[in-house]
Amino acid sequence: MLFLQGFGFDFGDLEDILDGLLQDFLAYLLAILQFIWSVLVFVANYIWAALNWIANFFYTLFQDIQKGLKWIWENVIKSGLTKLITLFQKVRAWLSSFLKPVVDFLKKVRAWYDWMFNHFWKPILNMIGILRKILTIFRLLGFKWAARLDGDLAMIEEKIVQIYTTLRGYINTAITWIDLIIDPTGILRRNPLFAAIFQSSNELRNVLLTVPTRPLTGGEMDQQTADRNSMTLAQQKSDFQNYYSQGQLPPDMAQSQKDCQAYLDALLNGTSIPESRPNGF
Repeated sequence: MLFLQGFGFDFGDLEDILDGLLQDFLAYLLAILQFIWSVLVFVANYIWAALNWIANFFYTLFQDIQKGLKWIWENVIKSGLTKLITLFQKVRAWLSSFLKPVVDFLKKVRAWYDWMFNHFWKPILNMIGILRKILTIFRLLGFKWAARLDGDLAMIEEKIVQIYTTLRGYINTAITWIDLIIDPTGILRRNPLFAAIFQSSNELRNVLLTVPTRPLTGGEMDQQTADRNSMTLAQQKSDFQNYYSQGQLPPDMAQSQKDCQAYLDALLNGTSIPESRPNGF
């Protein structure tokens, strides 16, 4: 431009015009950027306000749901369960007082029946067994009458045992059904699976709540070994012969039943919950 000015051209006015246009363009561009920035700020504020409203809405909603569930638990479920357990205990106490004399009478009949069998019929069975052993010798010698007599004695022996076991089975069935009427939960405790669940309630709770693991103490290791041995086939047969067949529970399960009853009594009476034993309730 200076070169052109040497030939007599004057760009003073044009330069001013270009400077003005450039300033106007920069001002216009700055205004556009400011407008875009203000739009972005407005959109961001709007989105933030919307997200804040949604968060407050769900927070309030969850608070209301929590309050509603707590009210349902306190006034409906917990109250209903407490009344149901109280009613169940009253009915069970009434049935126990009403049917206990019947159960005691049946147990006395069973004891008398066993005494009669052991003192009268069992000696006869023993005598029949001795006679059959003697008749075996005569059968081996070829005496046919010995075979016929042995068959008659075997039939008499079978009839005596059948009558005894059948009548005693009826008495045991009557006692079992009356016990179940008095305490229906007994059917769960008689089942080894449910009995094991009752006994291992603390361990199941820890598994469900994902309690952090730790090394076992000496007592817990001993209890674990005892629990493992109690699940063997030999121990199950022993428990069935010594306890289940007589309508009883093994000592550890019986203790768990007492602890469970103590929990229920504490829940109904509003007293402090008994401390848990390491191997059960």
